[in-house]
Amino acid sequence: MSSSNIQPSVFTTSRTIVSFSVTCENVKLFQDATFRVDSLDAEGNVVNRKYLTMSKEQYLAWNNDDSYVINFVATTLGYTISP
Repeated sequence: MSSSNIQPSVFTTSRTIVSFSVTCENVKLFQDATFRVDSLDAEGNVVNRKYLTMSKEQYLAWNNDDSYVINFVATTLGYTISP
């Protein structure tokens, strides 16, 4: 087997994101919270990873309702939650 150097070439692939998982990375009490969001394909492979930080106002509105976090992530990333 032999190989040859070439000029850089862009190879683009497409994968469909079907879900996401959220991990709380950091909380500054009464200030903000940072979350790691892994967007996943149908096989559970990580397609994309982002870190999102809630502003103080968003953090204070969180209360104890974790669905608030899910909606925050979905809205921020432009995802639509399906039933």
